[in-house]
Parts: sequence; C-alpha cells; structure tokens
Amino acid sequence: MTHDEIFTLDARGLLCPEPVIQTKKLFDEGKLTHFSVIVDNEAAKENVCRFARNRGAAVESVRTEGNSFAITIVFEDPSANYVEKEELIPCPLPNQANILSGNVVYIGSNTMGRGDDSLGAQLIRGFLRTIIDSAPLPWRVILINSGVMLSSVDPEAVEALHVMAEKGVEILSCGTCLEKFGLVNQIQVGRVTNMFEVVESLNASTKVISPD
Repeated sequence: MTHDEIFTLDARGLLCPEPVIQTKKLFDEGKLTHFSVIVDNEAAKENVCRFARNRGAAVESVRTEGNSFAITIVFEDPSANYVEKEELIPCPLPNQANILSGNVVYIGSNTMGRGDDSLGAQLIRGFLRTIIDSAPLPWRVILINSGVMLSSVDPEAVEALHVMAEKGVEILSCGTCLEKFGLVNQIQVGRVTNMFEVVESLNASTKVISPD
C-alpha cells in the first residue's frame, strides 16, 4: 500500500464513542502507521484527533468532504509509550425522535434484588417490560456480568429487549462477560460492547438507572 493508497476507516453513521473505539483498534493492532478515518460529526472528528495525538501520532490533515470529515493520521512508532494530554469531549446525547432521554439503564445481574434468585429473575423481567411503557425511554441498556444472560438465554427478557430495540433503545452486552459465560454466539438482541464504551456511555448519560 503506497502513501497515496492508505487504509481508510469509514466511521460514518457510528454513534459516539464508536469512531474512537474503531480508531483505537487500528492503533492496538499496530499494523498501520498511516491511515485515514472518515466521520460525519464534529464530536467524532474532535475526539478521533485528540485520541490520535494522545497516542503520539500526528494528525496530518483534516479535510471536509460534504457533511463528513476525512482525518489523515501518521503514526511513526506504534511501539512507543504514550501519555494522554488531551481529554476527549463528552459524547453528545442522542437526538433520535423516538428516544426521549439520555438516561442509561445499567444492569449487572440476571436477577433483581437479593434473597431469592427465582423471584429476582421474575422481577428483572418485570423491570424490563415496565421500561417499555415508561417515559422517557432510555438511550441505552448496558448488560454486565450475568446481566448478559438477559440478551441471550432468557426468552422473556430477550423479547422485552427486542421491543425496546425496535423503539430505538440501544442494547449493549459486555463482550468479556459473554465470553466468560460461553454466550458469545448466543446473543439475540443488541450488540457486543467493551469497557471503554461502557465508561463513555455512563459519562455521557444524563442519569444512570440500575435495578440493584
């Protein structure tokens, strides 16, 4: 691949902080020292540039292409240590018409409360069903630890989460947790996330709601 034929990461249409997460993967792989990232919003442009500079790379150019930004990054030494000097700006809250809040629902278990797991399983399903009819709807539902069972092997919970997803709510399941429980290939609703996105989501939220 020549200098004029660099790899391009097309991150248009991805919600914050996903463009940074995808850019981070390129850095972590360490295979590319010269690449381009295309984003379609100001926050993503700013954060990709800041992240690149924090990693010791140079932002060679930022071109405006219609409603998008093409960011060219040159990374001289992938093995070099880096020091984060620029904070990433907070992700803007979603503005989809069918999502009425920037709240995040954080679920860390496949049960609700402590004492009787059978009762807790009933309660967490009821909690999810109640969210569907509540207003405002949350921006995201984040499933951690055994909470990932709700998006994979609990049919009643999966059904409730599907309804939420159809209404525009993002359903995120911890990838490390899915691997721990052997459920990576059994997720039925939403998508897999990582700790970077979890922390960014919590930081960007208006309010964090947890059933525990």
